[in-house]
Amino acid sequence: MECSEEDIFTIAGYDLDWKLVGRRLISDQKVRDIEREGSSERDKREMMLLEWKKTKSHDATYQALVEVLRTIGNNATADHVKELKKMSRPRGENTSVKELKGRYCNLKSAKVDFPPVPKFSFTYLALIKDTTQTCRSPLFYNTIQGSIDDIIEKKVTITYEELFKHVSSENRIFLLEGRPGCGKTTLTRKISRDWGEGTILSCVKYLFLIPLRQFHTTPITDLSSILEYFALSTLQTEISGNAGHGVCFIFDGLDEYSQKYTADGRSWFEQLLRGEVLTSSIIMITSRPNASVQLRESVDTRGEVLGFLKEQIDEYIDKSYSNNPSKASEVKAYLHKHQNIQHMCYVPLHLVMIIFIYNTCEEDKAPLPKTETDVYHLFTVMSLVRYYRKMGKNVVLNQLKSLPSSELSLFLSICKLAYNTTVSSKTFISLHDVNDEFSISDIANLGIIIADQKEGLTGGEPILSFVHLTNQEFLAAYHVSTLPPDEQLKAIREHIGQPHMGVVLKFFCGITGLQNPDHWTSILDNALIGEDDVKKVNLKALHCVFESQKRQRCSELFSKASGELNIKNETLTLLDYCVVGYCLESASDAVKSITLWCPLTAEGLEIIVQKLTRSIESVTELQ
Repeated sequence: MECSEEDIFTIAGYDLDWKLVGRRLISDQKVRDIEREGSSERDKREMMLLEWKKTKSHDATYQALVEVLRTIGNNATADHVKELKKMSRPRGENTSVKELKGRYCNLKSAKVDFPPVPKFSFTYLALIKDTTQTCRSPLFYNTIQGSIDDIIEKKVTITYEELFKHVSSENRIFLLEGRPGCGKTTLTRKISRDWGEGTILSCVKYLFLIPLRQFHTTPITDLSSILEYFALSTLQTEISGNAGHGVCFIFDGLDEYSQKYTADGRSWFEQLLRGEVLTSSIIMITSRPNASVQLRESVDTRGEVLGFLKEQIDEYIDKSYSNNPSKASEVKAYLHKHQNIQHMCYVPLHLVMIIFIYNTCEEDKAPLPKTETDVYHLFTVMSLVRYYRKMGKNVVLNQLKSLPSSELSLFLSICKLAYNTTVSSKTFISLHDVNDEFSISDIANLGIIIADQKEGLTGGEPILSFVHLTNQEFLAAYHVSTLPPDEQLKAIREHIGQPHMGVVLKFFCGITGLQNPDHWTSILDNALIGEDDVKKVNLKALHCVFESQKRQRCSELFSKASGELNIKNETLTLLDYCVVGYCLESASDAVKSITLWCPLTAEGLEIIVQKLTRSIESVTELQ
């Protein structure tokens, strides 16, 4: 009878000389590979036995293993294996394992089909970890976006395959951080699918992919909470009895799980993440960096999902236009001209959006976006047009405000919902938030909100969320732009002037064009730094002006600040350099002093040099 995978995990816990047995069951080369890759002796026994089962298939029988064990004189273990055979019955793979693997084999790379994501997109997800890489390297500067999600630490890239070489009994808790849209969820789905297909994590018998947003109302209180979600409560005794050995938990989106810490002590879930319960399980956690600070000291390996690097952006574009190389060159030229848009492309979701927008604008002979506000405005418009076309309506839509009245009312309700959830720092929407304003069926196909059904085997109520956090912030800003002027001003002062609402404020400036002088005055009061009689322009104010694309506001900004630009202790991004260059060019007559007390890059200075109208001929002279 063929030795079952379930019994192999049991046999790996027996006392046996894995090298001696391995040389009789598998090749010497595989034994040497396991010696290098394995960590504990039990890990090596598992790897050897699983390799034997993989290569010998139906010939990997209990009897064959018993004979080898008796040959080397390990009669006690041989007797144990014989007993296992008696208790086993010909059933092929464990039914629970089959259910999980079958589920993951059919898992799509992305949760939604819009914007359209090519199959090759996930292959360029890079992971990093702390090493001796210097913080002045191009890698470092190309992985920051000027937001709270930046990881300002030393980094080195590793491949997807290299990640799994680190998995062992001594190195089993992984924290994978990254900004919204960088590919964290795509990565977890790829890991799950590859495990289901048998190409990775052969030491794992059960893998559970848990989207934490689906537990925001019902916390994970113990192992049964997870197993009930997958309708596999019968595994409770086996997993608990083995301390989680052979089990991998992938918790996706720690930032979306609001109940991870308790006021009166650590919850079971937190103990699991810190490795204090089920101490033999493998745990992978994804999170935005600002939500996982408290866990960092407890994990064995910390990495970052980078998204794309410059060469991967180019390769993605080339593959997207593999049948039209000249079009690929046009897209690259467009991004080179608009470096601020190119900067967005380091986030994979943004690159997918921008290519889709580029193609649609070219088809409709519409202007291409120049700012991030333009990108999200066009993406929202195109999402709605797609919805109409699916409904059989041939709608021409250039501006959100030109929506038909019935749809406009629904859209504005969604924008209000985006504002309320952003103010309260929520990234998901409960049915309670929606109330009776609209039904799930009303919004399911809009391409703006995702109605995400529970992905466990048990089904359940959908979890609502926006396609992307930045999309949520854009819609929040659009809501503010539709309010009466006095309410807009109140929102600026009470909410969107706050640090965590910075992106909303930037989008508000882009949507309104800073036409209202009262709004502009209020933003100036919050965005200038220094004493009352000596004001200096800071980076926040420049971003607001840049998104508005109103050059006259640049001169007003510097005039208000006595012509002084002062940026200290900032890590400047490519976007920051574009913004600084634009504003200096637009207000050249009003600028008297530029102070940049922060690390600078040659590429960034070159952007500023290209924008300045004064006689600076080289980067060296500017430095």
